[in-house]
Order: sequence, then C-alpha cells, then structure tokens
Amino acid sequence: MKIFVLFLLSVSLSFRLVGQDEESDILIDLGESISENEENKINIEELEEELSEIALNKIDLNKATITDLLRIPNLSEAVAESILTHRKKFGFFFSLYELKYVPLLNLEKIKSILPYIYIPDSDERKITQRLKPMKNEIQLRYDRTLETKEGYKEADPESKKNKYIGDPNHYYLKYKLQCANLIQAGFAGEKDAGEAICDHDNKVFDFTSAHLQINDISIFKRICIGDYKANFGQGLVIGTSSIIGKSNNVLNSMTRNRGIIKYSSVGESGFMRGGGFTIQLSNWETTLFASHKKIDTNISEDSVITSFKSDGLHRTDNEIKKERNTTETIFGGNLTYNQPTYHIGATFLHYRYGDSLQPADVAYNQFKLQQTDRHWNAGIDYEFRKYKMNFFGEMATDNSRRWALLNGCKIIPSSRIGILLLYRNYAPEYQANFANGFGEGKIENEEGLYLGCEMKPIKRVILSFYADVFRFPWLKFNVDKCYSSGHDYLVYTSFLLAKETNLYLKLKGKNVEKNDIEGTISDNIRRSLRCGLKNKSLFNMETHTLFEVNFHDAKGVQETYGWAAAQDISFKIRKPQLKLSFRYAYFHAPDYDNRIYIYEKDILYVFSIPAYYGIGHRLCLNAQYNLCNTISLYLKYAISIYADGRESISSGLEEIKGNHTSVVKALVRMSF
Repeated sequence: MKIFVLFLLSVSLSFRLVGQDEESDILIDLGESISENEENKINIEELEEELSEIALNKIDLNKATITDLLRIPNLSEAVAESILTHRKKFGFFFSLYELKYVPLLNLEKIKSILPYIYIPDSDERKITQRLKPMKNEIQLRYDRTLETKEGYKEADPESKKNKYIGDPNHYYLKYKLQCANLIQAGFAGEKDAGEAICDHDNKVFDFTSAHLQINDISIFKRICIGDYKANFGQGLVIGTSSIIGKSNNVLNSMTRNRGIIKYSSVGESGFMRGGGFTIQLSNWETTLFASHKKIDTNISEDSVITSFKSDGLHRTDNEIKKERNTTETIFGGNLTYNQPTYHIGATFLHYRYGDSLQPADVAYNQFKLQQTDRHWNAGIDYEFRKYKMNFFGEMATDNSRRWALLNGCKIIPSSRIGILLLYRNYAPEYQANFANGFGEGKIENEEGLYLGCEMKPIKRVILSFYADVFRFPWLKFNVDKCYSSGHDYLVYTSFLLAKETNLYLKLKGKNVEKNDIEGTISDNIRRSLRCGLKNKSLFNMETHTLFEVNFHDAKGVQETYGWAAAQDISFKIRKPQLKLSFRYAYFHAPDYDNRIYIYEKDILYVFSIPAYYGIGHRLCLNAQYNLCNTISLYLKYAISIYADGRESISSGLEEIKGNHTSVVKALVRMSF
C-alpha cells in the first residue's frame, strides 16, 4: 500500500496540467466538489451547455444587471456589485483593460470572466445584425456496455415478458441553432439501452424534445416555445432548473433567479412542454407560462396515481405500461419588481393530473397529496444588497395553507473572507411537486440552519467550511420517529505549494438518525477524509492524485471502513489536435455504506460520478480528437474489475456474469 501511494505521488509531481477551456475547468472543479453529495440536484449537461452559450453570446458589460453578471460561473455577488458600482461612478466601460481598476477584481479573477463578457461597438444593434453570427451544431452520441446483461439474453417464450424488448445500444441525436443572442432553437432524440427501435408507435427515438427561445424583442425579454424550464425565487414554488446545494464552494449554495429558459437536455422528466414569455416594462418583469404533456406514473387497479416514474426507461412490458399513461397540466406566472440594490417577486403555480393522487398508505405519507388531481403553490421572494451584505429569501404556501420558508444572509466584507447563513423551515404539510431548493431532500418536513465560511488567511491558502444542522418534524422513510435530527459538516483547505502545484484536503461528516437492524432509532454516522494533489509542469500534461478513506458506524452493525486511491494523467498534443486522459483507481470498500464517489472525466456533456463499491480496480481512457475546425470526436473506454471473488455483477435483468464490466462511449460534434 505504501509503495502504491508513493508511486502515485511521484508521478503527480512530475507532470503539468493541460490548458483546457475555461468551461471544462469549471465543470471539473464542480464535479470534484459535489461528488460525495448524493442529495445534489444538478444536471451537468444543462450547466455545460449554459456555459457554452454564455461564452458564445457574451454579456454586454455596459448593459448587464447584477442578475446577468451572476450567470458567470464562480462570480460572487460582491464582485458583481463592485463592477456595477464602478460603472455607475465612472460611466460606461470603453475597454476591458479598465477592469483592473475595479475593486475586488485581481488578474486571476479577470482572466476567469473574460470568456463571458464583451464591450459592444455601439449601444444599439439591429435585428439583422443580431442574427449574425449564426452557429449550427449537431451531436451524435453512442454508448454501450460490452458485456451481455441478463435482460438481453435469449429467453424462453414463457419468460419473454421479463426480458428487455430492445437492444443494448444507447444513442441520441441533437441539433442546435444559435443566432447570436437573439434566437436559440434545437431538437433532441434519444433511445436508452433496452428500448426498442420502431416500437408499437413506430418511433425511431423513445424520447424527443424540441425548443425555441427568442431573447430581447421589443418588450419581450424572453419567449420560450416547446420544452423549457422555470425557476423563481429560491425554488420553493417552482425550481425545475438544477441547483448545486452543499459543496466545496460553501458560499454558492443558494438558488439564483433565472426565470424561464429553454430545455435542451435528453432527461425525460423535470421540464415543461408548452410555452411562456417574460415582458419587461421599466423595472417590472412579468412572466406567464403553461405546459401540457403526458408523463410516466405508477397507476393502481383503482386508476389512481401511487407514484411518479422519472427514470424515462421503457425497456420491459411492465415499464411500457407505465409509459405516458396520464397527463400533467401546468400554468403559472411571476411578477418581479427590480431595482439595482433589491428586488421583490411573487410566483403562482397551479397544476393538475389526469388521475387522482393516492400514495402508499404508510405513516410517513400522511401529508402527501391524496384523493385529489390538482394542487397550487404561491410564494413571495426578495433580495436586498447593502454594504457588502446580501439578504434574500422566499416564503411559500399551498392550498393546505401551510408554509415553507427560506431566509439567508451573505456577508463578504473583503476579498479574504465571506460568510453565508441560511435558515429553512418547511412544514410537513407543505407539498410542492415542482419545488427544488436547498435542503436534505424535497421541500417538506424539514427545519435547518446552515453556516458556510470561506477565508484566505494568507497568500496561496484557502480555507472553507460549512456546518448544517437539521431536524424532521414528521416521520420519514426508514425513520419511525418525529423530530429526528442530524448534522452535516465539511472542512476544505487548498494550498498552492508552487505556481503550478496545488494540494487540497477535505474532511466531511454526516450524522443522521435512522431505524437500525433492531427497529429502534439510532445514530448513523459517516465520515470521510480526502486528499488530492494537482500539479503542472513544463510538459503540457496534468496529473491529479487522490486518496480517500471513510468510516461508517450504525448501532447494531459493526464499524466498517473503506478507501480508494486514484491517479489521473492527461496530456495534449497540438499536432494533431489530440487530448488524452487516463485514470487508474483501486478501491477497497467491501460494505455498501462505505461506497466512495469520485468524479470521472467523460465525453462532452456527460457527467460521471461512479460509485466505488467492493474491492477492485477501475481503468478509464478518454480521447478528444479535432478532425478539423468543424468536427470533433470524443471517445471513452472504462472497465471495472472486481477482486473480491464475486461471480456476477448487479442483479435482475441488469446482472452480468463474471467479475468485470466495461463500457464504450462515442460522441461526434459538428459545428458550422
């Protein structure tokens, strides 16, 4: 073991980090940041596309509001407000070089935001000018598990209904059109592994999606037609966009108001299908939207909805019976009054289903929506900025007249320290099927207090930590106790050892009350320690060495431990334009409670955080090759080999005979 770790460290100290696109670096940092947090509700595909769009349709620095600037990744409210204050005091920017005179902006921060901002030649641009440049993009993706799963093996006629109806290939096609910042349109189609081609509906794709978004036409700030998402306030009424939640970036745990925005992913749930628009008159913004679509549900023999099915898989006869078997109708709106230092908004949402809701008759479901096919939510949100302080929050209710509340305060007195305080109180009776905000789970049955702090005590050192304490007034799944409680904490520190060498340490722990094997409530404790070393040298390469160990303890169960070590090596060849990355990992986590999540590089627009469980090895190879200026090819091969004596992997129709499983992925991206 010691020899293995010393080898990893020696390799890491001998290479250099590849120069990647700014968006890629941000996403890699984000992936490593949230990898241990299963409760994070983020769609990395959407985030990566959003970053690409911001880079293509840069933000006008002389017209940007604080909301516009906060779309730039890793830009804090304090820095955004400092930019606006400088513009108000000295007038419009004439050159990007003026940014060096803005307080709180250093050279590193300026370099990180340059890909997303610009200064136009003139204040007004005609529609014909805004149609240029025009960009088209086509993506073709294919992936497949190489080993044969039980669900694809030839079956007896009697058991055929228990097999997958389609082949093991997964693929999708995407087309996107962008006319500068005026028009964004696209189409997407996907077939998951196990789903049939040209099934009973004669469809090539199991799921299709299309969208059209028009920006800044007369009084219309935004128009969305087709598939889109909506997010207002802190997400307590509606928040169909992703949120990051708790991560290493302890000050960016709140939801940002984004309004309505196109949906271009291939996820088959969590979006709306219809249309909406936002009108801007002076300081007022009014948004109206509506949606109607068929959704997957579990419907009982009594024709009531017992639960929603959100995985989008239609591979077996049983799954096909649940496919788009009822309707979902939504309409809502938002009214917001904006000022440079504050805003206040009100949101209303009403939704109805084609069948009545009736969840399983268990105690923890007592306050779920029952014997009804409709519901509504309404809320008021606010944000106020003054003296390097940012106060924000939302208060929401529903037709049970119970409340959900989130209030927060962020204080950044200087560039060396920042503090975030969040208080949330979600009543057990409050039900919001489209809410998505900060917390341990759904926006219901939770009260908690979060404190995050980021400090730069000395040059080249960053220290971050958060502590979150929470309790649940009513019963939960596997928790037969009212007012069960828990806490969650993280300590993260990063040391810039040299100009191109960064060492980081992360300590994370969580303690929650759960039913133990004896049926009584006891503490369930998990702690982990991760250390990593990233290094840069003169050889146009990057290395990342990582080691993690964790500990799990629950009453009535023996204390268990797990650990994993991983080594990443990446390099770039300029001629031909080729990028290669390789990972080798060894993991020793025999108990499921000691599973380890580590971010893994993948092909473009794919976010991968595999769970290392058991004892074995993981190897992964990624390649990106730019055939020409318009065509890029992305490839990935990954294999997990288990050394714990198992003769099969997974179970049921997903079972693979043997001790290894491997996958290949390919993506062709054409831009013109």
